[in-house]
Amino acid sequence: MRRWRVLIWLYPALVIAGGIGFLIWSFEQARSANVYRNAPECGAEVTASCYQLFPGQITSVQVSQTREGERDDVVIQTASHGILTATLEPTASAAPHVRTEAQVTAKLYGGQVTLVAVDDFAVASTANPIANQNNASFDGWLLIGLGVLSFGVPFYSIWRRRRVAEGQSQDALAAGGQLEPELLASGSLGWSIRPRRSLSTIGRYAFVMLLVLGFSYPALVDPARARWAIGLDLVVLVGMVALLALFLRNDRIFADRFKVGKTNLFGRTVSLPVNEVLRADRFSVPSRYGRNRHLVFVRADGRMAFEVAGPNWNYRELEHLCREAGIRLSGGYDELVGAFKLNQRVRGITNWGQQLMWGLILVVFIVAYVALLAGPSRR
Repeated sequence: MRRWRVLIWLYPALVIAGGIGFLIWSFEQARSANVYRNAPECGAEVTASCYQLFPGQITSVQVSQTREGERDDVVIQTASHGILTATLEPTASAAPHVRTEAQVTAKLYGGQVTLVAVDDFAVASTANPIANQNNASFDGWLLIGLGVLSFGVPFYSIWRRRRVAEGQSQDALAAGGQLEPELLASGSLGWSIRPRRSLSTIGRYAFVMLLVLGFSYPALVDPARARWAIGLDLVVLVGMVALLALFLRNDRIFADRFKVGKTNLFGRTVSLPVNEVLRADRFSVPSRYGRNRHLVFVRADGRMAFEVAGPNWNYRELEHLCREAGIRLSGGYDELVGAFKLNQRVRGITNWGQQLMWGLILVVFIVAYVALLAGPSRR
């Protein structure tokens, strides 16, 4: 746990440092490009800050394909400067003109061929400072922004631990507040509790979406992959918004003197008579941010009927509902149960088939994003 706390502080600092590195790289690229752009042609004295032009003929071309497009390794025979070599990055229209025996003019700057003029096409090489400029500045500001936002994770962790500690102390001091009865959908008078709407819940979803956008950014700015990147990002965004909206709209616990039940985010309701509820078991599952409270309603046969978990519920109100409905409370939220020992605590609480399904869905999205980021580029 201590290593994790160090990591959540170190990670944003490293991301910001990476962003600053990208900015420095971008400024250096811009400076080099400006110097090259303003360089004069060499006169009698050849220096590193001027360029030379040499007419010649291409004697060899070796073509290869990369993610950035075609690259041609060429050998140019010149009369006054001997053999020159360069790696050119021609456009689709210029590529057919880069051929053996073609007459060219090579631009030499800083001891390297930076440009080759062939058949009215100016083809830049990999040593060309102007052609080497990229979106490093945007990437740098993006990383700095993500790093600043990432600092919200450790601050949220501190806030969450304080809230949990305050909630536990309040639960210890208060036997339970008043829960006003209401008319349930069944027509009987009882109690109903819904999850609380909080900025922290929305913030977690927003943070995940920012991470997704950060990972897919290289594909978003690439014309060859932008459509697929936008589609995948929209699927993730719409899915998270839909799940959050359904959770806040549909999830609720309700009870009266005779029946207790829960409606999940998809609107499915599970209910059973109060006299068939053995107990409502309380415990916590440790997580990276502290503890996640669980309140599990257990059938008479010892299996789970339904459960309430997560930080969006008022557990004092839930306990008051249980007392009003005559359901026995067991355990306590200070009891920690590992994620792999939940079924030992209450049978049926972990549905491994459902866990496998969600895991496969996650794997599919990860594979899709990896394939997207590693796909061909047109830049």
